Amino acid sequence: MPFDSDESLIFSFTPVVSTTQTPIQPEQPTSEQTPDETTSESDPSIELVVTATRTEEDIQNIPRSVTVITREQIEEQAKLTTNLADILAKTVPGFGSPTNRTNTFGQNLRGRNISVLIDGVPQNSNLQSIPAQLTTIDPSAIERIEIVRGPNAIYGGQATGGVVNIITKRPSGQRLTSTTNIGLDTSLTRSADSFGYNLSHQITGTEGKFDYTVGFSLVTTAGLYDAEGDRIANFAGDDDSRKINALAKVGVELAPDQRLQFTFNHFDQKQNTDFISDEAVDNIPGIQKSRALRKPDGINIIDADDGSFIKNTLFSLNYNNDNIFGSKLQAQAYYRNYGFGGGFPTDNRGGRLRAITQSEGDSEQLGGRLQVETPFNQDKTVSLLWGVDYQNERSSQRFNIFDSGEFDASGGRIFRKIEKRVFVPDYDFRELGVFGQLQWDVSDSLRLSGGLRYVNIGVSLDDYITAEFPRRNIQGGDRSFDSTVFNAGIVYKFTPEVSIFASFSQGFSVPDLGRVFRRPPTGVVNILDSLQLTEPQKVDNYEIGIRGQWNNVQASLSGFYNYSDLGSAFNFNPNTDFLETVRAPQKVYGIEAAIDVQPTQGWKVGGTATWIEGENDEDNDGEYLALNSITVPPLKLTAYVENETLKGWRNRLQLLYSGDRDRAFNDGVEDGKINSYITVDYISSIKLGQGELQIGIQNLFNNQYFPVYSQYFAPFFDSANYAGQGRTLSIGYRINW
Repeated sequence: MPFDSDESLIFSFTPVVSTTQTPIQPEQPTSEQTPDETTSESDPSIELVVTATRTEEDIQNIPRSVTVITREQIEEQAKLTTNLADILAKTVPGFGSPTNRTNTFGQNLRGRNISVLIDGVPQNSNLQSIPAQLTTIDPSAIERIEIVRGPNAIYGGQATGGVVNIITKRPSGQRLTSTTNIGLDTSLTRSADSFGYNLSHQITGTEGKFDYTVGFSLVTTAGLYDAEGDRIANFAGDDDSRKINALAKVGVELAPDQRLQFTFNHFDQKQNTDFISDEAVDNIPGIQKSRALRKPDGINIIDADDGSFIKNTLFSLNYNNDNIFGSKLQAQAYYRNYGFGGGFPTDNRGGRLRAITQSEGDSEQLGGRLQVETPFNQDKTVSLLWGVDYQNERSSQRFNIFDSGEFDASGGRIFRKIEKRVFVPDYDFRELGVFGQLQWDVSDSLRLSGGLRYVNIGVSLDDYITAEFPRRNIQGGDRSFDSTVFNAGIVYKFTPEVSIFASFSQGFSVPDLGRVFRRPPTGVVNILDSLQLTEPQKVDNYEIGIRGQWNNVQASLSGFYNYSDLGSAFNFNPNTDFLETVRAPQKVYGIEAAIDVQPTQGWKVGGTATWIEGENDEDNDGEYLALNSITVPPLKLTAYVENETLKGWRNRLQLLYSGDRDRAFNDGVEDGKINSYITVDYISSIKLGQGELQIGIQNLFNNQYFPVYSQYFAPFFDSANYAGQGRTLSIGYRINW
């Protein structure tokens, strides 16, 4: 199958959707605001302070496109889905439409890769066999999310499309606060086996110089059904899954200007389903909807996981000193361990693997960051941010091989693991970055900024034998890459309410080397010395925008263009049934807009618009062809209307429109056109007793639609052409005590 792994809403709006853009800093308690200080309902024009340049900044002063999603928004969106990628798709300009997948392959920012951080700790790994960097934390553990759109390198590589910094919940500042959420959800098109449940509980408090946050969540999801009442057959969906998330944070005030904080976060998802996607639909003429097929009775998987899993554990230690020789110092050390695997084994005996297989892999990361902010004058109108980052990652992927004879003798019911076969050899990926960023407040109306980052990346691996036939001996070795990337920006305020910004920024990333190592081109003997595929991608980005922020209206508009001499995209190879990396000159451009209006007391309306287009020159002949519709999604529009109908009772309707796209089809890049669809969500919250009753209905009008991801694969791989969820009800109750 063509996968690289082988195998709505109520929230109080403040100016949180702002088309500005910059990097984000590790979670630091440098601004111990209460929720009211950052999301004031009484003053909707309040300016948010975001950590978008690795230091605290007023969002109005940032020459880049930034979106901030508050805790209140996350909590309300989670009443529709706990899939964080889909939450971002519905709230952030530049993201493609929702995919309804745990695996975030096919989801990007502005047509390029996303760097995801949790409290500043990278969630990406160079090995992207299961790209689930947005599936490593439950929404109940999140305080806020800051999204920087567009390439940048202040946090290192991989952020050619943008950065998503997830900041976990913070202490409340009170002695002890507890929050409990309970809920259930079910399909309204077929509820027989679709009931899922969720429970979360957080405790925060302060005791003298110590503060703490402890949280736990459990989310279970049963069968998912489309608008026609058919079970959704999604290779990487949330159906029949169990998710557990545990968060612990302990901080201590060492001195009035010094703080130490320890953070632990563990996420564990296990899917154990009795259904698979029926591959027989691939042989039916025309485009077919994928079909769920119940596994035969008596299935027994021996010595291997019988369900797919994703596990992610991180530890971090942060130290802040706000006055060290007149400068501010922030330091962080972190460790992360990520693993994936399991699932129903695949009979690949007729393919290049010539075996019954099941894939698993892992990535282990160790790193640290050090940064210093030094003012150059007493008024602090000129300052320099400088520092160093380092990360070491060790990754691998392998196949569990099962006994073919016993499988055949049992009628396809017994899978006994007999060996492990290396698919991606253990390899070390090291990244060292040194940076400096200068900022100058020329006047109250004009701000200039600029900086650079030197990046050095090293890769090491031993000799190995490929997993696919004909099996080949491949030489390992060492290789290093380096680059210097720049950024510059300007913000000019015409009035306190209206400003324009412009910026130039560069991003730098190394493609998924695991994809190269597991399937080297014919004739290659030394993997690191022979392949253009391993060369880094450097992206130049140009952006200009305008934003306005008045008492009852917040609006923004920006346009961008980025280019890379050696881009990184993919094409489906029908000869191998795999997605293959394409390196070629690439350009992506687009327009983003957002508006939010509070016309009268109790009413809010608004929406966003995202239009992106892009192409590459695969043959290097000067003729550019459209990028595929997973890389470059169709036009996306969102809109909402919200009303406080009665005191304590609030209602909201939310619409998402994903448009048509036929340019890639007309250029011969895709086998079919992408068709538009519309979904509408509804959420209601009612104060009841000491807590709040929340009701959410996803796809209110039960529209039968197919995500863009499904439509891309449909012409040649019908068993991946799954429909979106039909009308789905969620009910929850939250209480603070």
